[in-house]
Amino acid sequence: MEKPSKSDVITLAIGAAAALLGAAFLKSKTAHKLAVHSVAGGMRIKDNALRKVETIREEAQDIYEEARRESGVPLRCCCEEEAVQEEPEGEI
Repeated sequence: MEKPSKSDVITLAIGAAAALLGAAFLKSKTAHKLAVHSVAGGMRIKDNALRKVETIREEAQDIYEEARRESGVPLRCCCEEEAVQEEPEGEI
């Protein structure tokens, strides 16, 4: 087994120091505030996106209803079953 080089030891020491500093930072109030701010921003983005989706859905429904009235097609209940004509088997 080879002896670790000086650069390997330095890299290990820097990595350990970064881990210790990172752990200390994550426990700090600054990190907590940053995390809360980030999550709050994400929640605002989600809320805005949901509102926009709802607006698009309402506008699409309005367009559908207007087109249905213009075409004269009656509104069908979603629970009504359409008559399905089955083709006899064996005939093409």
